[in-house]
Amino acid sequence: MTLHRMLSRREQPRLLLLLIGVALVLMLASMACTRGGEESDAAGDVTMEIEITPDPPEVGPAVVEVILMDEDGDPVDGAELEIEGNMSHAGMEPVIVGAIGEQAGHYVSDGFAFTMGGDWIITVSGTLDDGREIERTFDLAGVSS
Repeated sequence: MTLHRMLSRREQPRLLLLLIGVALVLMLASMACTRGGEESDAAGDVTMEIEITPDPPEVGPAVVEVILMDEDGDPVDGAELEIEGNMSHAGMEPVIVGAIGEQAGHYVSDGFAFTMGGDWIITVSGTLDDGREIERTFDLAGVSS
């Protein structure tokens, strides 16, 4: 006997709605899991790396250095960048600072500080000198207290 025959006519639409709901939840969950390190900008030909001092990171003042390079490995200058730090859980006010260009392709945070120990998400966003938007997200596990 098939499942279709086992269910009454009243139960079949409910099962269909349940299956559609489960499919939507799974689709949204898979989209949420792609957050860390994903590129979502108009400047796909620009690579971004970050370096954090002290290493390993700890609660208190820190320097976040952003390195921008083009597809040929040449430094990208003239960008206006903002660094935002968030805890991986809700309930904390984000840390938002600007980044100052210091040397070819290197931008340094201005006044960043880790306010709590734990896992952080660092998002660097801004505008390149040609007007294109850029944004990258980095997961940072284990800032010590």
